[in-house]
Amino acid sequence: MDLLALAPGAVGIALSPLPVASVVVLLGHRRGSAPAVACTAGWTVAVAAALVLAVAVGERLPVQTAGGSSVQAIVAVVAGVVLAALAVWQWTVRRLPDGSPSSTRWADVVERVGPVHGFGLGMLLFCNPKAVVLALTAGLAFGDAEPDLGEGLLAGAAFVVVAASTTVLPVVLVLAAGRRARRPLAAMRAGIARWGSVGLVAVLAVLAVVQLTVGVVGLR
Repeated sequence: MDLLALAPGAVGIALSPLPVASVVVLLGHRRGSAPAVACTAGWTVAVAAALVLAVAVGERLPVQTAGGSSVQAIVAVVAGVVLAALAVWQWTVRRLPDGSPSSTRWADVVERVGPVHGFGLGMLLFCNPKAVVLALTAGLAFGDAEPDLGEGLLAGAAFVVVAASTTVLPVVLVLAAGRRARRPLAAMRAGIARWGSVGLVAVLAVLAVVQLTVGVVGLR
């Protein structure tokens, strides 16, 4: 099993600004860190479940089309096009009437989420085209490699750890630092409110280039 084949999907999911921003906002919740921990747990479970489903789909798809083209390469090209379209949509559409990023209003909504709904929020955040496309590309990599059970479990665990790391790390740091984390958290929330949409566009654009490059090289 080539772990490098899973790297674009795992890193791409890890660089999802919305779940990271949600955890950061929830870490400043008046009810403590419980909502953030629950959100992180929900996101991690969603990543693992999506990978299992994607592997099941990937194992049922042929390695090549009737014309001899790599199915994985074709999916990578399609994924690149979808991610590029999402970047354009994010930049042009997802803004408030006054021109400010939509993340400012979204942060106000997230702050009202309690511990009970935090887990569901984490799972719901995974239900977006970017995460689904990246999980599917990872599933196809599993299908092509056909690893044994032990190797597959190890690779899957590595994928989930990397993909969920950016939501787990803020929780661990805040729990370890305690009150000393208040000022950094406030700075991070301010940065998210100002640059959240721009950051998401940048991530989508980079991922689109990576997937298109992988797809074109595979087709050649």
